[in-house]
Amino acid sequence: MTAAQNFDTQSFPRTVFDTDEWRDVWARATIERQRIVDPGRPPRYLLEHSPFWQGYEDDAGVEAVWDRPVLTIGSVYSVYGPAYLADDRAAVGTLVDEAIAEARDLDAAGVLVFNLPPEAAAQWAIARPPDVFARLDTAYYKNPGSGPDPVMGFVPKNKRTDWRRRWRRATEKGVKLVEETGAAALAQLDRTLELNNGSAVKHGWPLLYDRPTLEAALTSPHGCLFRAEWEGQTISTIVSLEYDRRLYLWAAGTDPAVYSEISPYPFMLYEILAQGVERGWDVVEFGRGNDRFKRQHGFSGNHLWSLWYAARPGEAEVYGPRLTALHNGMAEVAGYPGLAQRP
Repeated sequence: MTAAQNFDTQSFPRTVFDTDEWRDVWARATIERQRIVDPGRPPRYLLEHSPFWQGYEDDAGVEAVWDRPVLTIGSVYSVYGPAYLADDRAAVGTLVDEAIAEARDLDAAGVLVFNLPPEAAAQWAIARPPDVFARLDTAYYKNPGSGPDPVMGFVPKNKRTDWRRRWRRATEKGVKLVEETGAAALAQLDRTLELNNGSAVKHGWPLLYDRPTLEAALTSPHGCLFRAEWEGQTISTIVSLEYDRRLYLWAAGTDPAVYSEISPYPFMLYEILAQGVERGWDVVEFGRGNDRFKRQHGFSGNHLWSLWYAARPGEAEVYGPRLTALHNGMAEVAGYPGLAQRP
């Protein structure tokens, strides 16, 4: 069912990942082995395998957390979970209680709520305290037009100089930023898949995307493709989503063969941020991963907290230590060693 919300008390705005259009994207996506338990707002899934989750385990160097499917509220591929519910304790309570009952009936390994920013996670936990908090990632962003530099914003001087130099060099070599939607974006689908999965593998992660999943995102009403084109070739792509004055850079990849001559990411980010004010974007969301690069380039970050609930007695003793190990490992990898295990 759909959790009833009290909009008068809602203080966390919806993101693109809370929209019906994104629910449709994820109903068409095939990259995860899962089935829809409840298609409501927010949707619930019985998750058997996720490359993204496997990437966390591999990155942190921990054993597999789950030995059977887990019931999830939202998907790990959604950068943000249903934070908009957090202030409505009745809605959170109903949602979590129903999910726990479903997990018990399905013999699932409890209930996992994905990717709540700190304040929302803390509010959510007031309504239903989880058995385990785990910070698995950080979402990075910039506010276009803010800060001492009109494009880059708040960036240390040495990195600001380097970033502008890389952008200028790419521009002088004839690199262009191209934005496409619809059929034009789909014409780049194979190259986008190649570059995005190539970047994941380069960083030691599994193949994170497949053709149906990227096609579903690009054909969403909110979807678009940014790509860097050089000498007639696509050398970098970013599958993006635009919603409510925010641009979400959701899935990206770059051709490593051009690194010695071109820096596609700094070029693309500079070009995108430069048009942010004119396009009406209050926020450009740069997503997760590659934490050091994003911090060096002045992106602010929101830690993303996942909340896990046991469905049966004894489960917390099994899965709690595994989730704690994953939390600690991912904090270390991202450059946040010793991060307390609660928002």
